[in-house]
Amino acid sequence: MKTLFLDVDGTLIDSFPGIRASFLHGLETVGWPRPSEERIALIAGPPMEQTLQSLGMSPAQVKAAFAAYMDHHAREGRANSQPYEGMRELLAEWKEQGFRLCTATSKGEGFARISLSEFGMIEYFDFIGAAQEAGPRRTKSAVISHVLDSVGLHDQKDKILMIGDRSHDIDGAAGFGIDTVAVTWGYGTPAEHATARYTATDPGDLDAVVQRWAGRGANL
Repeated sequence: MKTLFLDVDGTLIDSFPGIRASFLHGLETVGWPRPSEERIALIAGPPMEQTLQSLGMSPAQVKAAFAAYMDHHAREGRANSQPYEGMRELLAEWKEQGFRLCTATSKGEGFARISLSEFGMIEYFDFIGAAQEAGPRRTKSAVISHVLDSVGLHDQKDKILMIGDRSHDIDGAAGFGIDTVAVTWGYGTPAEHATARYTATDPGDLDAVVQRWAGRGANL
C-alpha cells in the first residue's frame, strides 16, 4: 500500500490569517516589537516556539508569548481559516484509489482534529499525526517518527510520499529517507520548494505527481 503523509497548514487548509493574529497577540503580551511583514509571512508552518525563539526572546518571554498565542488561537485565531479549493475532493479520490492517508503536521493534535473535522477532511485519514500542544512531540521530525511508529511504517519508507509546503516538511521527511512534494500554494518560498524532489502548483498538478509516483502514470 502506498502512503501519503500530508501537512495541514499551508497544504490542506489556509490558516495564516488566524496564525498571524494570534502571533501578533503573543508579541503584544510580552511587549515585543512587531517584525516586518516579510518576516511575519514566514511564521506559518514551524513550531511557534521556534519562531518566537528566532526573534531573540528569552525562555521566559517565549513561554509567555506562546501561552498567549495558544489561548488566542483557541478562542479566535483557529476560526479564521478555510480549506484550499479542491483538496477535500482530492483526499476523497486518493482514499477511493486505495492510498493510506496520514497527517504529519506541526499543528497541535487538538487543533488539527477540529480543523479537519470542520472542513470535512478528517474522515479520509487513516491516522492523524500531529504535534502535542503540551509535550515533547513538537518538531516535524518528531511527528513523522510518531506516525511511522504508530502505523508501523519504518520498513516501508520507499512507499511513502510527504506532501507539504515548507522547508521543515522537506527536511523532516528527508531525515527518514522520504521524498517530498512541495505545494506552491502554501507559505513556502521558491528556494524552499527547490529542495523538494517534486513540486505541484495546484491540486490537479499534485494529483498527477502522486499518480506518477505511485506508478499509475508516466515516469517523473
